[in-house]
Amino acid sequence: MTPTADPTPSLTPSQQAATAKIAAAIERAGGVALLCGPQGVGKTTVLAAVTDGVRRRGHTAECRDLLDWLRSAAPWPGNLPDVVIADAAHHAADADLARMLAACRHRASPACLVLAGEGRLLTLVSRDTSVERAIHLRASLRPLGPGESSLLVVPVLAAAGIDTATAESIVELIHEIGGGIPAAMLRLADLATVVASSRPDRSLGHRDIETIHRRLSPLAA
Repeated sequence: MTPTADPTPSLTPSQQAATAKIAAAIERAGGVALLCGPQGVGKTTVLAAVTDGVRRRGHTAECRDLLDWLRSAAPWPGNLPDVVIADAAHHAADADLARMLAACRHRASPACLVLAGEGRLLTLVSRDTSVERAIHLRASLRPLGPGESSLLVVPVLAAAGIDTATAESIVELIHEIGGGIPAAMLRLADLATVVASSRPDRSLGHRDIETIHRRLSPLAA
């Protein structure tokens, strides 16, 4: 099985790298990969790219929360897909990762397993040597740097008719406010396009971004 997931232009460079690493880990039946990163860095985006890559090559893949897999009423392991993608694995109990791994291994042709989650997942893996030894490759996602943030945000603003010079002038502020977290920055950028679209000249300034941020902050609290 060669379910290599080709990175797409919609992925940031770090997301492309993580996608490629996971794809390499699950090239053979029974491969196990781990994807870790804080909320909002794009783990769901990477998992979707991996899932799509597997399916485009004629294999089966399904992405569900780990706890959903464990609660599934379907008999195991016969009904597992070729690639089991278990998201939110940081919510697992100590023995849950080993249970998921065992189910994948007992399939007639061992299923590949991708475990994804936030930082606690690394702690859970380190507690179970059988799971730790089974992992062929680890990929991590981090907040973006200023250059990566620009590559992500500027096209969003430009697509709404905001001139490139304006977009580039405010992307530093969006990066600072969003902390390099793609989800947070894209939310700010999307709302900024709404503000700019309401103006005939598509104007946008730092004060607009700061106002959007202040209005978002109570909602996030």
